[in-house]
Amino acid sequence: MNKGFFTDKNLRPTDSDILKIIGRANNNWDLILLHLRSDLKCKGDFKFYGINYGWAMRFNKCGKSIVALYPDKDCFTVQIILNKNQVDSALLSDLDVEIIKIIKDTKAIHEGKWIYLKIDSRTDLKDVLKIISIRIKLK
Repeated sequence: MNKGFFTDKNLRPTDSDILKIIGRANNNWDLILLHLRSDLKCKGDFKFYGINYGWAMRFNKCGKSIVALYPDKDCFTVQIILNKNQVDSALLSDLDVEIIKIIKDTKAIHEGKWIYLKIDSRTDLKDVLKIISIRIKLK
């Protein structure tokens, strides 16, 4: 299953394309972008991650990958890779039980746990922003 809607390497989506496809989720998209760019001073750019993932807006800070956002139909997916210390910190925090379950159920690989969270217009971003904060703070 694709993580994002834009899976053609030769067709890089524009901001307008993204807002059209994510539809009602664009408010949450804008809030996450604002938080990453303004509050956390992260640098963002588009990158193609292959046919199974598609184009994503990825964010880095001080050369460290923080998060990737994959636009999709009426939603988008947030990908965060958490290392062991970050997983431990997330599991000890007061995150929603569904997010805790996702973290626990995700198999760890070399880089850590690749956490994917589907965001739509109804999603409360509080926990997503908390996980981003954990990703940035702990090495």
